[in-house]
Amino acid sequence: MGASPSPRKNPFMAQGLLPGTTLRLDVSSGGEGETHVTRVDDVDGRIAILVPMRGLRPRPFSAGTLVHAHYMHQRKRWMFVTEVEGHSDDGLFEYLRLPGAIESTERRRNFRLPAAIRPESLYRLVVDSETDEPDLLEGTVVDLSEGGCCISTRSFAAPGERLGLQAILPEAGEIQARMRVTFVRDPQPGNRNRRLHCEFTDISRAHRDVIARYMMRRQLEMRRRGQL
Repeated sequence: MGASPSPRKNPFMAQGLLPGTTLRLDVSSGGEGETHVTRVDDVDGRIAILVPMRGLRPRPFSAGTLVHAHYMHQRKRWMFVTEVEGHSDDGLFEYLRLPGAIESTERRRNFRLPAAIRPESLYRLVVDSETDEPDLLEGTVVDLSEGGCCISTRSFAAPGERLGLQAILPEAGEIQARMRVTFVRDPQPGNRNRRLHCEFTDISRAHRDVIARYMMRRQLEMRRRGQL
């Protein structure tokens, strides 16, 4: 008989995903966001974690639940997107699928995901002092990251101009942010819209987490469709 296959090794040792690592899990369950802290028990073909606790009771999640996990390693914050695969027979451990990749937050915030989101409100922050009425813009968010977005619009804005944004991200929640226009791409031939590339300058941690949950869902959907 041939030798038994060797166990799969941990492919993420260089990123610090090791037994004993403390993970913070952002989970969307029942339409609401939850945050839990747990510990990695093993990484070998899948990630085994201690079942999170809520109060004094275990809080297991059903198979297929989307998970946005992050942790600290070498003074950097790392994050990955995955889903719950199952549980141990004794109920002590929860198994997560190995992610496609683990990235530092510096890179993740610069990763922009294609989108098509109509803001609830998009406006200039500097208004006419005589009227104090917001100068509303019409546009669509065509890509999004935790650090900024790109807006397709017929309105004009100059680099350095400050804008305000309020939008609802499907299955994730509402965000509000202030941002600075960093670059303007003029309309291409046959297109009346210009692109405003914007960087968030004032956004709460809670709203940044809403963006992260939205990106988590969208990336998993796109991977299942073979688009990533």
